[in-house]
Amino acid sequence: MFSSIIIKTFLIIIIGLFLIGMFLPMIVIKKKGNDPHGTHEGASILTRMTPVTIFSWLFYIILYVIYGTPLLHFLAFEVLISESFILSGMVVITLGLILDVWGTVALGTNFRIEFPKEETILITSGIYRLMRNPIVMGVYLLLFGTFLIIPTIFSLIFIIANILTFNSKVRDEEKFLSAQFGEKYRNYSIKVGRYLPFSIIKKRK
Repeated sequence: MFSSIIIKTFLIIIIGLFLIGMFLPMIVIKKKGNDPHGTHEGASILTRMTPVTIFSWLFYIILYVIYGTPLLHFLAFEVLISESFILSGMVVITLGLILDVWGTVALGTNFRIEFPKEETILITSGIYRLMRNPIVMGVYLLLFGTFLIIPTIFSLIFIIANILTFNSKVRDEEKFLSAQFGEKYRNYSIKVGRYLPFSIIKKRK
């Protein structure tokens, strides 16, 4: 059902769309005279590692596209290599990409890679009514979907590494937003979950 060509083509398209979704907003924001990258001042060491972990994941996918089957079977969880897992992986990756794009579009010119240097507004509408970090949740789905398609120890390592760095980034951003928007953000964070439409752990008011 899923030939190597189909899988590789799908992954190439996903990489392309992911990179477009990352760099296109930056170009638009820069044209408006703002800094799309922002500053990592005040960010933890783990947070500053997010570019390393996410681009390592992208590089691994590119290696798979080039080398294919030999890479798939190197340190692989052979029991997970099946067409049903590949199909599931494609669905999960597609959902992750949709979340990424939806979250980025909803932010508009408020999108930044790090903490914004300029004054921004707190977005709580659209997808942000359902979760506070749809872009990061989308990244998690992309990583998990990759593991389903390429079930190797390396894919698992990339999941763990990116969850550690991106979750650290989310927590640092929460501190930044709480300091910038005060009670407005704290009330929002009580009502809306970090990655899901609800909070697993109840916050104290």
